Amino acid sequence: MVTMKRATGEERALARATIYRLAALAFSYPTRDTVDELRRTLDFAAAAAELIDPVTAAAAAGLARALAETDQPTLETAYQQVFTLSYSEDCPIHETAFSAKHLFQQVHQQADIAGFYRAFGVDANHERSDHLAAELEFCYLLTLKEARARSNREPEHIEVCRQGQRVFLRDHLARWAPLIGNRIIVTGAGTWYERAGWLLMAFIATEERYLRLGVIERYRDDPILIADEPGDLTCPLLDMPIETLIDEPTSAPS
Repeated sequence: MVTMKRATGEERALARATIYRLAALAFSYPTRDTVDELRRTLDFAAAAAELIDPVTAAAAAGLARALAETDQPTLETAYQQVFTLSYSEDCPIHETAFSAKHLFQQVHQQADIAGFYRAFGVDANHERSDHLAAELEFCYLLTLKEARARSNREPEHIEVCRQGQRVFLRDHLARWAPLIGNRIIVTGAGTWYERAGWLLMAFIATEERYLRLGVIERYRDDPILIADEPGDLTCPLLDMPIETLIDEPTSAPS
């Protein structure tokens, strides 16, 4: 029987934030800067995952080992293989491919997600709001805010952050993460992204239990490709070190 390390509420929030950051980087386009930051984050992630659960810890360890055996050009080739440079029919990396039935519904749902971000002081100006990396990055921000509120002993702010996490996962991320995770595992079989897919599925399953979300109403696993090309993905918060965001979690580089 594997026993996980005990953690305070603040430590658990920081650990969860680290894994969300890792996942957001993993599903961003693998530029050299992104891969360098991914390697740095994995150094923290191994310890962080031990505060979460054994399956997430094993997935993070496997991801670290696989990354040590690859390089940025190989990751870039694999990313294009799994997600393509436009809009993958087998593995679309946008929520509304799974949730929307027509273009107007897709636009409305993207606006709804963007509105959720704005309510917490985030603006996804350079990317589609429903991109998997953007949604994971947003959860990263919410868990960092929770950790800061716990450090400052602000119970009202803690509850706002926790409720935001619950609602966003229940209404958005958790409804499609298992679907896209499974598709990434199959489409990326034999690549580093297969490992990333396992991490995503393990961690989101843990989050559902930890936040006591109950039964999640999943989307259909039959994506509809009705959007234009999403363009280049840039996540400004991912360029900032985790220590900076702990101190100023709502700040973003200009």
